[in-house]
Amino acid sequence: MSFRLLNRIGLSSKHFLFSKNSTSFFHKSCPNLYAAPIQLKMPSLSPTMTEGSIVKWLKKEGDQVAPGDVLMEIQTDKAIVAFEIEEEGTLAKILLPDDSKNIQVGTLVGLVSLPGDDWKTVSVPQESASSSTTPQVSAETPQQPLAHGSSEISQRIGPAARNLVHLYGVDTTYIDKNGLKPNLAESAPVEIPTEPKPKEAQVKKPSGSHPEYQPDYQDIELSNMRKVIAKRLVFSKSTIPHSYITANCLVDKIINIRKEMIKNKQKVSINDFITKAVALALRLVPELNSNMNEKTGEYSQLNTVDVSIAVATDNGLITPIVKDADKIDVLDISENVKILAEKAREGRLMPHEFQGGSFTISNLGMFGINEFSAVINPPQIGILAVGKSQLKFNTNMEKQTEISMTLSYDERCCSLDRAQTFMNTLHFFLSNPDLLVQQKPDL
Repeated sequence: MSFRLLNRIGLSSKHFLFSKNSTSFFHKSCPNLYAAPIQLKMPSLSPTMTEGSIVKWLKKEGDQVAPGDVLMEIQTDKAIVAFEIEEEGTLAKILLPDDSKNIQVGTLVGLVSLPGDDWKTVSVPQESASSSTTPQVSAETPQQPLAHGSSEISQRIGPAARNLVHLYGVDTTYIDKNGLKPNLAESAPVEIPTEPKPKEAQVKKPSGSHPEYQPDYQDIELSNMRKVIAKRLVFSKSTIPHSYITANCLVDKIINIRKEMIKNKQKVSINDFITKAVALALRLVPELNSNMNEKTGEYSQLNTVDVSIAVATDNGLITPIVKDADKIDVLDISENVKILAEKAREGRLMPHEFQGGSFTISNLGMFGINEFSAVINPPQIGILAVGKSQLKFNTNMEKQTEISMTLSYDERCCSLDRAQTFMNTLHFFLSNPDLLVQQKPDL
């Protein structure tokens, strides 16, 4: 701050404590101005959010933080959101631990000390009567607002100087009234310091003054399986770059072969043929027969083709595994799927029967769904969504049966070109179902 400006408003250098950096200063009337920690309060992260839950702190007390660092994960009324800090400092206090629930918006949850301050000496401030972010006046030196015409001093301080007084918290009781010069006006040249006093972290105020309509509802507790599914879906959609590609395929030949097999008391489904075709396509396009390691950022191509089949149960979706699906025929695949699906619905699956797998198939055709896309099941990098069979007419007005298939794949591990190759290979096998009934077709 310019000494010339101090003299113009009746202050001298003795009223300030200067640091090694000449642009940083503290007024003696407010020695703790720069020691006040940054308050972390539960933010409003959606228009309808009134409270949130702390899922997990990603930093611990004593950790250095910088703008953009994620401090914690917050469960809102919509999703789990990463809370980033916009200031630099040290996480000094965690006031509410992991799994703290139903925290009102604006509640103090932590403190961050400023750079250079000892974070161990930070104390928790007393809760104010209001959660408003309006700056509070020190109780030790009560002051009247410096309004125009409110006092002799305020009348004789020009607008530019008055703004500096407000911005830097200067105590006007230190101003020498006899030495105050009357020509301190808006046009007076001033030098603005480069380090204003820190502000309390802003909390977004809920919009609207009227309470929102709240319909009647009933709380439904999630099962452990539902919680795990939700956590994995959030992880998948937030970390895996999903890409999608869709293709249609005629299955009339498969339907005809299936009818002949049923006559011979060999009960198989169209999905069994699709499973076999997917397994053979994975053998020829190994990029999709892989697992991603999120810790190392690398993926591994698997030596076995183990296809996961999504099965709906009362508690949620589970994916039992058909192991070595490329080495067994359609009848063996059908038998394995029936046994695994029954055990899944009865809750009798062993861990090795549903953990792992290299690729997943989700078929909603039996539920009347024409076409959809599925979420990748990590650590896998691909999943195929199959819709129902639909009757079509060709140019000769002949009936044909067609299904729609959508591949969701992780573009970090598989390029668009290889995804297209996989879908073309899958289309080839489905169009030539004779190859699928062989245990080891000549590839």
